Amino acid sequence: MYKQFSSAPFRVFSLGALFLSQLALPAQAAALMGFEDSAMLMTEIGRYNQEWMLNYSPALGHAIGVEQMRMSGKGERATTITGINYTGLIKRWNLPAAQANIWFNGSLGEARGQYDGFAYTPSLQFDMESTRLYFLAKARMVRAPGMNYDTAAVQAGFSFYETGFDQTQPWFVIEAKTMRNNDPGLQLTPALRLINKNYFLEFGVTNPWQGEGFAPRLNAMFVF
Repeated sequence: MYKQFSSAPFRVFSLGALFLSQLALPAQAAALMGFEDSAMLMTEIGRYNQEWMLNYSPALGHAIGVEQMRMSGKGERATTITGINYTGLIKRWNLPAAQANIWFNGSLGEARGQYDGFAYTPSLQFDMESTRLYFLAKARMVRAPGMNYDTAAVQAGFSFYETGFDQTQPWFVIEAKTMRNNDPGLQLTPALRLINKNYFLEFGVTNPWQGEGFAPRLNAMFVF
């Protein structure tokens, strides 16, 4: 299924790629869209921000939809951003027994609440995926007049065991996330993730060792 780099000039690269390919997860968990002619619903519900996105993929590597997010900074009222969203696959590498991707995702819309006006949320995401290990890094601008909630996140995880295509696979995932003008500025969230071919569910706790910072979080994705 995956291409093998077998020619002599690429042996060193192949060995490195094979090693790096063990730092990743199943495509459903990292992908920002479903397969061609499918729809995807993604949501995150937590104490510090809530968001959902619904998109449709008319062609491989492209999806368009709607997105809404709600967040608040230190001592501020919540701001809700509603917009039109586009997702695009910039680059994909088929590595030995794994896959790596670079994605663009962003929305244009309107902010209402503590801040009002035109809002935009462009982001870049890199992920590497195998059936047992996972790595993801993402940077996102979240801007409106007077508002800067830019975020950066890194995730890593591993599956407890391999499963068949139609079976649900459990994963342990930990995320480190920062958000400008937010308290706490650093959010660490260990989570249990359940992945199936058409969905994933993730149950986590943000900053579980902090009394006031403690907060449950739910992530979910459905492809149909």
